[in-house]
Amino acid sequence: MRYFIFTFFLFIFHLSFSQSDSIIDFGQKLIDDNKLDNALIYFEAHLSEKISKAQEIKLLIGIAEIYKLKLNYDNANNYYAKALVVINSTNNKQLEFYYDVKMAEFYRKRTLFIEAEQHLDRATLLLKSHKIENKYLVKYYSRKSALFTEYYRNTDSTFFYAKKALKLSKSLNDKDGFFYSTLEISGVYEENKNFDKCIETLENLIHYADHNNLIQNKVDAYINYTRVLIKDKQYNKALDASLKALDYAKKNELFYGEILFTDNIRNIYEKLGDTTKAYEYLKTRLKLTDKYYKLEHSKFLFELEEKYKLAEKENQIHTNKLEITNKDKELSTNKTRLYISVSLLFSSTIIALLTAFFFKRAKKDNKQLHFLSQQNEFLLSEANHRINNNLQLVIILISDQLKKTPKGENLQLKNILSKVEAISTLHKHLYRNEDKQKIDISNYLKDVRISFLEVFREHNIKIFFSVEAISISTNYAMYFGLLLTELFINSIKHAFISEGDKEIDFNLMQGTNKIYFTYSDNGTTAINKRLNLKLVDKLCRQLKIEYKINTQNGFLFSFEKEIKDV
Repeated sequence: MRYFIFTFFLFIFHLSFSQSDSIIDFGQKLIDDNKLDNALIYFEAHLSEKISKAQEIKLLIGIAEIYKLKLNYDNANNYYAKALVVINSTNNKQLEFYYDVKMAEFYRKRTLFIEAEQHLDRATLLLKSHKIENKYLVKYYSRKSALFTEYYRNTDSTFFYAKKALKLSKSLNDKDGFFYSTLEISGVYEENKNFDKCIETLENLIHYADHNNLIQNKVDAYINYTRVLIKDKQYNKALDASLKALDYAKKNELFYGEILFTDNIRNIYEKLGDTTKAYEYLKTRLKLTDKYYKLEHSKFLFELEEKYKLAEKENQIHTNKLEITNKDKELSTNKTRLYISVSLLFSSTIIALLTAFFFKRAKKDNKQLHFLSQQNEFLLSEANHRINNNLQLVIILISDQLKKTPKGENLQLKNILSKVEAISTLHKHLYRNEDKQKIDISNYLKDVRISFLEVFREHNIKIFFSVEAISISTNYAMYFGLLLTELFINSIKHAFISEGDKEIDFNLMQGTNKIYFTYSDNGTTAINKRLNLKLVDKLCRQLKIEYKINTQNGFLFSFEKEIKDV
């Protein structure tokens, strides 16, 4: 009955709004209201009509957005791919631009920043050669500012692009654009530690989302709001807001928000000294995380099973067609060829029996291999998730202990934390990488550098960083990361004694047959001194390299290694 009423409502709405933009706008309104199942029915119903190519593209992207919000990334990616096929057949630059912006957000949401950057770069090229409509530019500038916040960490650029998005969204009365551009501006206030202004902006955004029934947006605002309250040490207010937000996320079945708010509550209770409550919410958070991973795994198995059943049906249909063809040929033969036909039939029967026997045996073996493959994938996935959770738990425990330790006595803990974070970063790269034997050392070392950016800013150290994309063994990658981490720590602790220009320069280059590793700082404490770097020496022994240290003009560490050895 519910689906009948909804379908009737869709029919009345279709009579009232004939333009394709109105159809898309109504579907988007259902998404904003978090009525994802209704939105999916609505989009699929109109997709079967296919009024125009442009509308078909927007409907496909709309369905992809729904699956993205449902955390079903496989289906989301499939519908984005279908939209791209239609776009390529139309040569519509507006929708090609819109597709790249949507894909940038799809990857950014999953913290795949390199892929997000590539799609925004393609959109930028289109913008240089074509006039793009303002309704698409709003989303482009908004996602550009988001990438500068989370990946480049450049607040000036974040603010610049967010203001452009805000201006356009106001002129278009784009509520979603207005919300997210303002959300990025609040992030700038947060980064600049202007917490009062940030909190005020986020409270206004929560009210705005509530007034306009923007359910997903309201949860996003609450996520930032509770985080900033914690940073500003307003723990009681943050606890009230997090509990309220958690209840709201549960009510609207926003599972990912539920995980984040549960973790926030755990963090607040820990800071308030209520370890019992903190432990209780930590257990809840881990259960939710496991549930999330199992949910994704169940979807994966279901899709595999459906594909397997479909393949079996197709094989059966094909076999039936062959049998019908053979019977027709048998009926059409004349008497003079009867004996030949009988002989051929007998031979065919023997061959068919042999084929059936080997096919059945091969099918049984393949089924067993398929089952073992799924088991291995499941065990590997579970192991990765457990390792990641344990590493994050170790980092949380060290960070919490670091906050309780006086500044003069916490240096050893900071060293341990940096090394654990380097190992955790390598694990994340391995998990994302299809090839578990090798990784791109460039992306890994860039993430190691990002983990030190806050420390560099605190000590007024400029970092010059140049790493070429080189594929190396995962065994050696860990030692590269730990070596760079140890060199960073030594420079921060020992290299600089004055407040003058402090610089660190790191280069990793690939020659014809070698990798060249060069690290230097302009600190004065090591000049003309003989240094005994025990941990650096141990790491170099693991890498099987001979290194050089020069202290004539500061500190210079370098080595070269054969590419075939890594």
